Formats: sequence, C-alpha cells, structure tokens
Amino acid sequence: MKPTKVYFFAFFISLFFIVVVIKLITLQITSREDILKHIRKQYYTKDDVILPRGTIFDRNKEVLALSVPTITVFVLPQYIRDLKKNGKVIKTAEERKIELAQKLSPILRKPQNWILKKLNSKGYVVLAKNLGKDYQPIIEAIRRETKIWNLGIIEGSKRFYPLGKIAGNTIGYVNKYDGEGKTGIEKKFDNVLGGGIGHILLMKDARGFPITIVDEEKKPKKDLITTIDKNIQFIAEEALRKVVKLRKPKEALILIVNPNTGEILANATYPNYDPNKYWKYKSHKNITFHTPYEIGSLAKPFVVAKAVATGKVRKDEIIFGENGKIYVDGVRIKDHKKFGWLTVKDVIIHSSNVGVIKIALRFKPDEFYSIFKNLGFGKSTGIFPGESKGKLREDPRPVQIAYASIGQSWTATPIQVAMAYSAIANGGYLLKPKLALGYIDESGKTIKEKTVIIRKALTDKEIKWLKQTLKLVVEKGTAKKGKSEFFTIAGKTGTAQKYDPKIKALSMEKFYTWFAGFFPVDNPKYTVVIFLNEPKKIKKWEFIGGGTVAAPVLKDLVDRLMYYAKEKPDKTQK
Repeated sequence: MKPTKVYFFAFFISLFFIVVVIKLITLQITSREDILKHIRKQYYTKDDVILPRGTIFDRNKEVLALSVPTITVFVLPQYIRDLKKNGKVIKTAEERKIELAQKLSPILRKPQNWILKKLNSKGYVVLAKNLGKDYQPIIEAIRRETKIWNLGIIEGSKRFYPLGKIAGNTIGYVNKYDGEGKTGIEKKFDNVLGGGIGHILLMKDARGFPITIVDEEKKPKKDLITTIDKNIQFIAEEALRKVVKLRKPKEALILIVNPNTGEILANATYPNYDPNKYWKYKSHKNITFHTPYEIGSLAKPFVVAKAVATGKVRKDEIIFGENGKIYVDGVRIKDHKKFGWLTVKDVIIHSSNVGVIKIALRFKPDEFYSIFKNLGFGKSTGIFPGESKGKLREDPRPVQIAYASIGQSWTATPIQVAMAYSAIANGGYLLKPKLALGYIDESGKTIKEKTVIIRKALTDKEIKWLKQTLKLVVEKGTAKKGKSEFFTIAGKTGTAQKYDPKIKALSMEKFYTWFAGFFPVDNPKYTVVIFLNEPKKIKKWEFIGGGTVAAPVLKDLVDRLMYYAKEKPDKTQK
C-alpha cells in the first residue's frame, strides 16, 4: 500500500476517535444529569416512608407528642425459589411461600390466603406498615428459619400522643399517610418538627424488579418545647369536666394564660378529640381559636375605663339606670335588673347595660371603636392555624354603639379575650400569645422564643381604675360566686343572648356565659377565661348568666392553681 493511502486512512481513523472522545467529554459535561437520570430510572426505583418528627414537650420537658419507631415488612416474591441441597430440591418455591404465609399470618394479623396471594405477585410487595419496632426481631427470626432472605424490613415512624384527649385539639395531629401536621401545634410548627414523606432508594435487577435497599432519606428536625404546663392542663381539664357534666353545654372551655408573657399554660376545651385516633372524629375544631362569640358584658369595663381616663365621665358621677330599660334610635334595650342611681364603679360591679350605654354614647364613633381595636379585637392573633379574627363592625349609628358597648352585635375569640384581660394585669401591654418556649436542634442547642409586645393598649389611669373595679366585681358584684377565701381576683362576668332563627329574635333560653379575669390582683400570675355555650339550668327558676354558671368554676380553679404554684395567700385571714 502506498504511504499516502496509509496516511489518509490513519488521518480518518484518528479523526473518528477524536470526534468520539469529544462527544464523550461533551456528554459528561453537558448531559451528565440526563445520563444519570436515565441510569437511575433503569436501575433504581423509589418507595415512600414516613420520616420521624421532633418531639413535642410541655414547658417542664414532659412529652406531649413523639415519633414511635415502626417497621414496614416487605418481600420480593420473584426471588423465592426452590430450596436445594446437594442439587436436590428440599422444598419447592410454592411450599416455601406457604410456610412463610403460615408463620407471618398470626404476627401480621392478616389471613394466610391474603399473604399467599401477595407472595405470588411480582415486584416489591409490602405486607405490613407501621408495625411496632418490637416486631423486628420476630420478623428477622422468621427470615432465618425459612431462609427467605428477600423478606425485608424498612424502619419508619408513627406519631403517638401519650396524654390522649388531654390538650388534644391544641397539640393537633399528624396525618398517618403523609406524616405532616394537619392541625394545632403540629401544623403551626410543621417546618420545625420535620417529618413528612421520605424516600427509600431500591436497586432493580435486569428485569426491573427491586432487589435491595440502597439508601434511605433523612430530613433535619427539631424538638419543640411548648408553653403548656401538663399539670395546669390537668387542673383545667378536671374543672371543665365537672361543669360540663353539671351544665351539659354545647361547647365549653377553660383557658389559662401567663399575662406577663402571653404564654398559653392550658387550654381545655369541650368538645375535644384524641389525636391518636383523629380519623374517628368529625370535627377537629378548637373553639379557643377557631370560633368567635359575642362576649357580652366582658366588653363593658374597657368602655367605662376609657371614659374615666379621658374625662368623658367623672369618677364621682352618678348614673341613672332608668329602672332597667333605655331607648336608643327607638329601640328598647333592657337591663337584667331595674337599676336606679349607680356610681360609675357600680355600673361595672353590677353590670348595668343602661349605665354603660349612656357612657358609651358620649364617645364619637371612631373613638368608641378604637377602644376595642386597640385591644386586638377584630384581628387574628396569628398564633394558631385557621384562627378566626372575629367580627368588629364599625357601625356609627347610636343603636349599634349601644349594643357594641355591652358586647353584643360583634364577636371575638376566647384567645382575644384572654389577651385583652392580660393587658389589664401586665401594665397595659397587648402581647402576642405564645405556644412555643423554644426549640432544641439535633446538636442539643436550645433556641428560645421571645415575648412579643404589640403595643401599649391601656393607660396607667385605665389600669388603676380597672384593677380596683374588677376586684370589687368578684368580691361583691356579679362574679361573687367565684371569689376565693385566700386570693384576690379581678375579673368580669359576661352573658350574651343567642339569636334564635326559629323565633327570629334573641333567645330567652340560650346564652353564651363568660368569666374573664386574673389573679392575684397586685401581682398577677394567671389570666383565666371560662366560657360555656348554652349551659342548661340546674333548677327551673335559675337565671342563666356568667355569674351563675361561669363564675362558680373559678373558686376551686384559683385555689388549686395557686397551691400548685406554691403561692402564699394574699388575702388577710380573719
């Protein structure tokens, strides 16, 4: 062959290899991810697993919710083949499957025929999910006995709530199918607690069947320290059970807050649910946050205190009660008693509708509604998933101002009420309520949550007058059935008539009943809100109201809380 031809072929061969090398380099650089995706698709497959979440603690590090380790049991049936020894079949594949089904049936609590059907299918077959970790050695023993090494275990987790219904709808629940928080604290702090769906990576054989686990996904998670005190929660739950049994209301709650920090110490509600069995309950509503109600006379002290502080009414002024009725814009509004002349303090102590309305009508509409807006009414606190903001209509008509001043025609949530009354206790500051004290990351470091002051909502003049007056409400006024022999309490009862669609008017039988207050008066440790929706009469002649229904719950509650806090009585003992 001529040298020119040799050179010519050598050149083209070299050029071909250079093109191939360049193409390979290009593929490595520009198409690497596409190639890897193709390889993963061809040789790997994924399966879902519920990842563990962080633990939820109460403020004293008592467990409220935790992830319990579980196992998923799977099998790769196509690899269950004849068992041979020295080339001789000892057991056929079918006999081995029957043996495995017999051994697994009582353990997994599933019919033998069902398991056998699964063992005669192909691919990656799950036999059981969310089994307790204590089943793992049993399954491993069965694997050794049967020599079926394709019987496998994947570790996962499920959520467990050791207190059951106690604080159930405040803690919330985690969906058992996707591992995500769906309500309450579980949802509010879902990103902190972690969990959710993770993936395991399975390697496939040439026929596309999974043969082994290659990798398991993990996600960062933190433990959560809540503001809840388990012991205070138990005290609140017990008090609530007693009044629910006695009064048989549609709904009820006892909410306890630290007025100085906004920390929610306990939230007992009726109805409630067990987050361990959340799917058995139609409703997962938490009325403390989700449902706004008319607050009745709880609104009155704020109106009168603002009038006193701004000079709209004199402290020594005498207000005529109009013998129990007043007409505003031609609409008659009644009182619960036929009051005559009352001091300004007596208007609140005895909860006179007429007295409060007369004072309220001295405000301009924007001045009047700013009283409630400044205290956070009409706006969600943002502390709880799905929280309501209530409804505060700024209607300038005198009749609407009259109704609004006595806590009718507008609504608020119990948490809004708690924060407004906490402002009286803590020096006038409206605080953002808190459900978290802090977080513990995986290194053990604690990150603390700060107390958030929204604004100074009450002046010092208002606070002084309110503390003096609300103390007298409990000592000798509408809340006297709740007074303690040992501790001073300041608070207000509230009663709001419910609208009855059947008669298209306010009902004389159906009421919202309230108490809201704090104690001890001079050094407040607790704010308490007590609420019942449609409590029943014990005796036919009984008057249903905050003073007869909600206030009596208070006495035992206060003494037990203060005993738990190891506080000495602040009342002078006779």
